[in-house]
Amino acid sequence: MVHVYGRSGKRDLIEHVADIRQLAGFQRMQLVQGKGKGSEIIQVRNGSGLQFQIAVDRAFDIGMCEIHGIPVAWLSQNGPVSPFFYEKDEWNRSFEGGLLATCGLTTMGKPSVDEGRSFGPHGRISSTPAELLQSEGRWNDGQYELIFRGLVRESSVGGENLTMERTIVTRLGDNRIHITDKVTNESFRQVEHLMMHHFNFGFPLIGDSCAIDIPPGPKRWINGEGPTDGWNGFPAPVENGRPTVMVHEDVQAHEGSVQVRISNTVIHNGQESKLAVKLGYDKTASPYLTQWKHPGKGVYVLGIEPGNATTEGRAVHRQRGTLPILAPGEQKTYTFCIEFQLGGV
Repeated sequence: MVHVYGRSGKRDLIEHVADIRQLAGFQRMQLVQGKGKGSEIIQVRNGSGLQFQIAVDRAFDIGMCEIHGIPVAWLSQNGPVSPFFYEKDEWNRSFEGGLLATCGLTTMGKPSVDEGRSFGPHGRISSTPAELLQSEGRWNDGQYELIFRGLVRESSVGGENLTMERTIVTRLGDNRIHITDKVTNESFRQVEHLMMHHFNFGFPLIGDSCAIDIPPGPKRWINGEGPTDGWNGFPAPVENGRPTVMVHEDVQAHEGSVQVRISNTVIHNGQESKLAVKLGYDKTASPYLTQWKHPGKGVYVLGIEPGNATTEGRAVHRQRGTLPILAPGEQKTYTFCIEFQLGGV
């Protein structure tokens, strides 16, 4: 049952409004300038302080995200970028950041040459437009839900034919985003399937007083050197700071779910508040957790990136015998829950 503004239940709530969209809803929009011109986004507000944008033309990824007006997601200096500006070997030129950028579906991580074929960093899926299957608000068993579904396809004539159906759900009175991705091999041959969910967090959640809580497990550098301690904090902005990448290879899970928490004390409306984000996901689908840090001035971002492989590249995983494969008709499901909290210190 929904509980908001001192009211409980659907009937008690709708007696006070002419249209539920006064409290929670969404708008489909089209960008009109810059590199993102012509791209469709969906602006979502759940009526409980959570607002975010779905980039329909960018794999149904999630861009801007705020809780009670405080930004949580990191946004890159590129701004919104249309898929038309995708460059296979220069992924960072069209990387928008945002709460979620999808990497895959047939490659992700470092560029590589696998069986004579060249693959750029992180794949092409995040620069692929989605087909919008569903966008609606509806009452469901006493809860008002905002539901969005999109379908993205990565295909080549005579080659792979993978689809990703993404469902995004949030509810009035509940500051969570639920994401379900179903990736299906619709071809009649096996297909390599590398996938990583690139969650990006920025200031003021990220700062030199923030705490990064990741369950224990073995850690090693993908891009970095020296001891692996210090992973659970973040420095102040660094002049000419360089990115580091660490992989947590076997983090502990509770009943199959990995729980990551990031928190910081922020000044909000003149008062100290505790801002926290919790990310939960299924370890079976995403056994590796990559942590990307870039403390450089003017960048300043933390990436929390569950994946079905490390970011060392497709060729490396084939050589090791760890390259994920989807059989003809096989489907793999990835689930995530992101919870946002703002409260007293």
